[in-house]
Amino acid sequence: MAKDNSANIFSKNHTLITKGILLILLLAHHVFYPDIITAYGINTILDDVLLVNRIVLYFKICIAGFAFLTAFGTTRILKAQKDDSPQNFFRLTVTRLLKLESAVFIIYFLAIIYKQFIMGQSLKDLYTPDGRNIPLMALRMFIDMIGMANYSLTPTVNMTWWYLSFAILLISAMPFIYMAYKKFRYLLLPVGCLLPYTLPDSNSSFFSLLPIVILGTAFSYEDWFERIRAYKKKGSFAIGLIASSALLYSGYLVHGYVNITFCYILAFVIPYLVYEYISYIPIIRSLLKYLGKHATNIFLTHTFIYYYFYPDFIYSFHSTWYILPILIITSLGVSIVIELIKNFSGYNRLTNKLLRFVNTVKMRAPD
Repeated sequence: MAKDNSANIFSKNHTLITKGILLILLLAHHVFYPDIITAYGINTILDDVLLVNRIVLYFKICIAGFAFLTAFGTTRILKAQKDDSPQNFFRLTVTRLLKLESAVFIIYFLAIIYKQFIMGQSLKDLYTPDGRNIPLMALRMFIDMIGMANYSLTPTVNMTWWYLSFAILLISAMPFIYMAYKKFRYLLLPVGCLLPYTLPDSNSSFFSLLPIVILGTAFSYEDWFERIRAYKKKGSFAIGLIASSALLYSGYLVHGYVNITFCYILAFVIPYLVYEYISYIPIIRSLLKYLGKHATNIFLTHTFIYYYFYPDFIYSFHSTWYILPILIITSLGVSIVIELIKNFSGYNRLTNKLLRFVNTVKMRAPD
């Protein structure tokens, strides 16, 4: 099969396809969590429920996969810059944060309206149990809206939004990680793996995922995906597929017995499989890419659907064969509606104006 020029590098299309896969793993990990399977008496694909639980728990590798993609993409952007001044890196970081926050703001706004007026679930009960301290409620709502509730230990409208706090910290830290890798190169890899064990609170998401972040930085900076392809000999198609599958399976086998730091560092295999194999399968490629385009919206909204608002509907299908596809389709439909609202309300135009303003003003990096 002929390969186009865009397939020679790990491109944005590969990233979107990978996001589509990771998103499916994320939704399966959440909607089929062991406690939920038991509570709703779900009929699983495999008869061995314990085996299903173990597989679903391993799907948490998607978190490391998203962290890898963030590090990989950010490194590629930073490396392509002719201006590597702190001011330029600061501007790029602010731009990425604004893009993330712009996706969060409108979904938060729509979610609290839906929660309060459609579902009849009081915001006061969530943010201020006594219902009297309005300034405190407003402060907590603002913290939640910007995705920092996990770090401030304040109430949140969505428990899975803890990843927003990690993503914000990761985006902010990436210029420093990139400069450290640029200076120390391969030496940073073993240091990054050992660092979580030498720092206090090393069980936090940032430190536990630091090895895969540094690995994502290395893959991007060193062009390892492209170099692996260049070094592969003819006829190694099957060898690469078998080796990749074996790595993922080995991670599954040790899952539950070792620290997440090492268990999920094999997440890089998923984008590699996309790069070498999955991206050449037309229908699957297109479906995963489309799903990947909606990954942020679906991540931000799916928990509202299956957990907070309509669990009885989602789990009324009783079988894994139906529940996951229904959740994917429903979440995708909600995402499409959100994009229409953003487009016709002028929200996208306002966001683009703000981003253009950020890219035109001269910014001074913090001392």
